[in-house]
Amino acid sequence: MNPKLGRTAFMQRCETMLSQKKILVVEDNAINREMLRAILSAEYEVLEAKNGKEALEVLNEFGENISLILLDIVMPVMDGYTFLSVVKENSAYSAIPVIVTTQSDGESDEVTALSHGAADFVAKPYKPQIILHRVASIINLRETAAMINLIQYDRLTGLYSKEFFYQRVKEILIRNPDREYDIVCSDIENFKLVNDAFGIPAGDRLLCDVAALYKDRVGNRGICGRFNADQFACLLEHRWTYTNDLFLEALNQINELTNARNVVMKWGIYRVKGRSASVEQMCDRALLAAQSIKGQYGKYFAEYNDELRNKLLREQAITDEMEQALEQGQFEIYLQPKYRIKDDSLAGAEALVRWNHPKWGIQSPAEFIPLFEKNGFITKLDQYVWDKTCRVLHEWEDKGYPELSVSVNVSRADIYHADLVGILVHTVKKYGLPPSRLHLEITESAYTENPKQIIDTVNNLREQGFVIEMDDFGSGYSSLNMLNDMPIDVLKLDMKFIQNETAKPVNQGILRFIMGLARWMNLSVVAEGVETGEQLERLREIGCDFVQGYFFAKPMPCAEFESLMVPQGGLARQSVSEMGREKQVLLVADENEEYRERVRKTFEARYEVIECSDGAEALEKVAECNRQVTAVILSLELSDGFSALEALRIENCVWNIPVIGTGAADPEVEEMALEQGAADYAAKPHTMKSLWKRVIRVTGFDCWIGEEETLLENEVYRDHLTSLLNRCGLEMAVKELKKEDTPLAFCLFYVGNLKWVNGESDCHSKNLLLKRIGEVLRRHTRKADMVSRFGEDEFVVIMRQLGSEETAVKKGEEICRKIELCAGGVSGKCICGTEIWDVDEPMSEVVERAYLALYRAKSKNAGG
Repeated sequence: MNPKLGRTAFMQRCETMLSQKKILVVEDNAINREMLRAILSAEYEVLEAKNGKEALEVLNEFGENISLILLDIVMPVMDGYTFLSVVKENSAYSAIPVIVTTQSDGESDEVTALSHGAADFVAKPYKPQIILHRVASIINLRETAAMINLIQYDRLTGLYSKEFFYQRVKEILIRNPDREYDIVCSDIENFKLVNDAFGIPAGDRLLCDVAALYKDRVGNRGICGRFNADQFACLLEHRWTYTNDLFLEALNQINELTNARNVVMKWGIYRVKGRSASVEQMCDRALLAAQSIKGQYGKYFAEYNDELRNKLLREQAITDEMEQALEQGQFEIYLQPKYRIKDDSLAGAEALVRWNHPKWGIQSPAEFIPLFEKNGFITKLDQYVWDKTCRVLHEWEDKGYPELSVSVNVSRADIYHADLVGILVHTVKKYGLPPSRLHLEITESAYTENPKQIIDTVNNLREQGFVIEMDDFGSGYSSLNMLNDMPIDVLKLDMKFIQNETAKPVNQGILRFIMGLARWMNLSVVAEGVETGEQLERLREIGCDFVQGYFFAKPMPCAEFESLMVPQGGLARQSVSEMGREKQVLLVADENEEYRERVRKTFEARYEVIECSDGAEALEKVAECNRQVTAVILSLELSDGFSALEALRIENCVWNIPVIGTGAADPEVEEMALEQGAADYAAKPHTMKSLWKRVIRVTGFDCWIGEEETLLENEVYRDHLTSLLNRCGLEMAVKELKKEDTPLAFCLFYVGNLKWVNGESDCHSKNLLLKRIGEVLRRHTRKADMVSRFGEDEFVVIMRQLGSEETAVKKGEEICRKIELCAGGVSGKCICGTEIWDVDEPMSEVVERAYLALYRAKSKNAGG
């Protein structure tokens, strides 16, 4: 025999045996059992038992896999009738058909057998063809009934299946054309969470509880069915008005029955008035009504009506058009200006999207954005907006416009994109932009959904240099502890929150607290939705940083926004810090009225010139106009000239406002003026042209100041804790230095014991100390000086036009004392290494020399 053929025949026989239906023969007579086996074994697998007790053991082993039982009535141990009674009471076996075999063919025996639950009756002696025919017929009947039952009923809950429910509703509506019916469908909110939190068995129990509720409530007044997973439906004759309390009562009943507490269900109702819609459409509309109130607290049912129908038709139309609209560029970028509140200057913008449909016209984002968030199209649209925004920023650079940043939205769906960081980095690189030009707005509520994943993703974005804004702050549910963990740079206050808070008395709102919190966390604050001057003044009063809203400007096309960047008659490269600002003040304090008049005429086109005749008056004017005073021309020949200069130094104003001292051509007087902090000294007599150049030179620092403000707003170049320039930012700023800025003093400060503070696990104390050190450095340096956190416990100050090394050392010693004072004994000694620097020399070399000077000072345990 061919081994291969033998193996094939054996496998086919095994498959046949596995596919054969099992028949259990229960007969005490061995000859009868053998006869039945001979008749049936060609088509069936035959199992045998000598009596009812053995038959039950076989049933326990094979269960419902047995297709039919041939049962003798007269047997020892357990007879056929007793066996039948046991089987029919057991739900696991009651569906297995039984054919009774007996010697008698009397009618009474047949009736008795059938009354005990037998499916048929066969008399002995056996007739093979009759037995085979009856066995096949009954098995087929059972399988057909089981199949029908499977199609008709949901296996878990026992309600009608979806397809059979449709069929039954259709039949009922046809039979009763004049009656009105309601289709009521329900949906469990977040049913997946029940399975995830409590397990699938708990979820199944919940579904069975809901099914039981439907059966109980509907009774014989209608029919019920189960659709997909957690969706149920019923058909009821329309007899009453539905109320929220009715469904709330049903919901409470469900929550009392199930282990899964706080289940929320929504019901939708479709009133069947006509018969034009199919049953499937009717059920779909009821479910849509239920879904329309998902997430709405306290609302448990909704009826399908024309308004909902029109909304659904509109949503479908939008869905049908969205892909083509993106391909054809129908989505346009609008920019809403953002202003710096302290001087009303243009500081940036928020990119918004408008849909300019060729037939529908301009579409409101409120209509299509929620739909796109629901259907997932928002991710494509967001990436489109990011790309268009970066293209606009690149075009601004080509046109020489100020390097403003623009905020773009990042939706929840974007956060979960596996390569979000890669997409954004590729987009900015494509247009040659630093990531800091693109601010990313993430709504506050998004942080509460999956905090760890969002925090990890946003941290990655910040590491790449993107600036993160928390949008709609005040509308969500973030705790202060969570806010402390969130990787953000800017708080953007919610529009409604601003409107509500600014309507309250100053001492009753929480805006001031939020501003203090933001300052403590080193966050900038943007208020959106500013619509009135009163709101603006309140925000200005509490120290808000930036504002946007209709009080300033509504969202506008990019071309219209560009007109804001180029004031009439101005230059495109105008400093952002000067845009929209009132004319700066030049203060001249001199005993000679004629001299003051000459100064006024020389500078009045550029500055508002304020004249004073003595030092005391000059100090008063400086106090009044502090932020607007660009420079002071101070006569040191006034009786209180030097005392005024000294007062400015003591009050630290000298380091914020450059002072040009004037007086006799005396080297000693000039040196004294410079040592006391004057930025320059102009010996009299001098021409107005030379004075103009001196003023331009000292206020030429404005050029750097504008750059500094931009750098400080750029997260890439800023130390997140102190707001000072980081090492990278310092290197960028140094590129702006010019020969006329020399001599430069490069001061390297080391603050001892900071690592000890951290080693004690008091990170909070260390952070507060570092912030205070940053504040000290800013207070005791001039606007024009470059201030940087250079390392973990090292800081650098680069001072321009410092007269001598001796003056630089004195200034370094003064700053060291102030830092030690602010540390209050928590930290160790502050030491400074100072070097005079020629701008032509590489910074790396002066840094090396400053470290050596620092080391020498440290060895001496000195302060400078």
